[in-house]
Amino acid sequence: MSQLPNFENLLALLQSDLSILPDKSEETPDNTLRALWHRAAGQYVSPIVAARLELPLLNQEQSHYLNELISHRLSGIPLAHLTERQHFLGLEYIVNKGLYIPRKETELLASVAIDVVNNNYALDQPVTLIDLCTGIGTVALAVSHHCGNVRVFGSDIYTPAIDAALVNTAHFNLAERATFFNDDLFNPFESLRGEVDIIVSAPPYISSAKVKNMAEEIAQHEPEEAFDAGPFGLSIFNQLISIAPDYLRVGGVLIFECGLGQGEFLAKRIRSNGRYTNIEQLCDEHNNVRVLKAILEK
Repeated sequence: MSQLPNFENLLALLQSDLSILPDKSEETPDNTLRALWHRAAGQYVSPIVAARLELPLLNQEQSHYLNELISHRLSGIPLAHLTERQHFLGLEYIVNKGLYIPRKETELLASVAIDVVNNNYALDQPVTLIDLCTGIGTVALAVSHHCGNVRVFGSDIYTPAIDAALVNTAHFNLAERATFFNDDLFNPFESLRGEVDIIVSAPPYISSAKVKNMAEEIAQHEPEEAFDAGPFGLSIFNQLISIAPDYLRVGGVLIFECGLGQGEFLAKRIRSNGRYTNIEQLCDEHNNVRVLKAILEK
């Protein structure tokens, strides 16, 4: 027999006991409960999508499972690892346990890349994009999905992330326009030297010391490799800025995400390289610089 557990009682429990991290600001007690409710019913949706759907009826077994899912969430297991879905720029990514969860803040990086394509290339003009530290293919696949003329390539040293990128490539039917490599930064792309239109990256940017003090929900469930950027949090930025000119064509664009407070320093670092022009610091909705963009001049 199907039944409807008491939504209001469960919501009150989450409102009282659920701790939501600042970098998961799209989650609320209400849409968390809805996403877990759908998961108990056998449906995989993010909280963003769940908020728009009618709640299904649950049988007794499913109701017990919902209670288990709520307990898991309250224990600190990330919502995306329970629902196996994360919403990003209108797409529902498959995210399994142990993987880095795409953040809403990274939508700015992907949106900037999409704008570069839309504003600088004809619809039928082929564009080549490399996504370094691609993770589960988040930015690369979003750009490829929204811009049908872009061929994307991604690299990441974390094998489970690349496995997930391949799963999401199939999930979004982008196999003909997306290729991923389990390798470090530029290593797989020797054949593309001087031919790349856009390089994007959402690299690790947290110093090793701060990684050790991250919230338990992150530290215990997401890979350290996705956050640790060395003693000063700048190791990959330095490589991006110095090596990207070898791969970009003249007029190509480097776009990358940075941490809070890093924007001005990195803009100076790009200027001091001497090969870039039109260096921009792009801000999020809170007026914090979160993305750097520069054009290769020579």
